[in-house]
Amino acid sequence: MFTFEKTLLYKQIDNFQLQRHDFLNYFQVIKGYIQLNMPEKALDYLDQTIAELVPQQLIYKVNQKVMIAILLGFFFDLRLKGVEMAIEIPQEMREEEYWQTRWQEEYAEQFYGYTKECLDSIPEDIDPGALLVEFQLLTAPQGFGCEFRLFKESELLAKKSFMI
Repeated sequence: MFTFEKTLLYKQIDNFQLQRHDFLNYFQVIKGYIQLNMPEKALDYLDQTIAELVPQQLIYKVNQKVMIAILLGFFFDLRLKGVEMAIEIPQEMREEEYWQTRWQEEYAEQFYGYTKECLDSIPEDIDPGALLVEFQLLTAPQGFGCEFRLFKESELLAKKSFMI
């Protein structure tokens, strides 16, 4: 197994462990609200939890497995930092045909490196709860692109573009 593929595989295993831990916590909180006869609190908590899963759900719509692995790694890295993520994925990228002519294996390491640069651009001295990352995938005739925007409330703190 190549080193990069091994890195992605191990990262996904770490992500699954984190997700399993999160789900157990979610269930415990909901169970607690139900036991305390607070069904409205349980429902509010469920709504909040579902909203937090939306970026993940969108990532799975990309019809390229390596891209999914890289994007999920990025999502979980942001989550571990306490930074919220919003992602936009064009409809074309949800179709297998788009990737058949535009994906090349060497793009994976380049895109992975770009996501690491984006993570490194997040300041350590700002409350992560006040930060939002907007991540927009872009179509391109020969490949794909992406734009990373980091906001503190409505103030743009950083912007990075990627295009292949």
